[in-house]
Amino acid sequence: MKNIAVVIPARLNSTRIKHKMLMKFDDEPLIRLVFDKVRMMGYDTFVATDSKRIAKCIPNKWCIQTGKAENGTHRLSKRAVLDLVGNYDYILNVQGDMLDVNHETIRPIRKALDKNDYTCLTAYTKGAEPNDVKVIHQNGKALWFTRAPIGYGDRHLGIYAYKPHLLKAYRSMKDKYKKENLEQNRILSLYDIDVIETIYNGIEVNTYNDIK
Repeated sequence: MKNIAVVIPARLNSTRIKHKMLMKFDDEPLIRLVFDKVRMMGYDTFVATDSKRIAKCIPNKWCIQTGKAENGTHRLSKRAVLDLVGNYDYILNVQGDMLDVNHETIRPIRKALDKNDYTCLTAYTKGAEPNDVKVIHQNGKALWFTRAPIGYGDRHLGIYAYKPHLLKAYRSMKDKYKKENLEQNRILSLYDIDVIETIYNGIEVNTYNDIK
């Protein structure tokens, strides 16, 4: 059985919603709700953040302060994270805005990691709305990710299982198509990204409409 640590990247100044991770749902900050849900699944769960305010929401043992980062994967590639979770087989990146993440979401990913060897594995659900990030995939491999309303592709969920050595290499990867502004596309220049279907019927808190 693979040894897996979950790391939730969380920045204070999100692009679409100011201080999103600190917004309260059921009187708890969003980041704490997601952290607690994942911890209850039995994983060693860390929050990697650039914010002292976010850090105050998380027990010290499980919080890693990283300084600035370009995106969530870049935050996970920081030395502070890799030094702390260096003894795990995989680092599972779960987004801090996945309010409804649960066992059904993570279980297929966990089973796949225990049966096979991946450098990078990510998840999707069938179908996609125009504003979703879409993954175009074939034979279990991601070909491209896009935000454009292209009319096909499946809904990409921001869950990734990384081998630590990929994260070490991430800082040297370049993003040729910056218009997409998707951290995963730069990985495709050096590594395959395997994909797996999972269940996620909830929301990701990306806009104020999601909150409503």
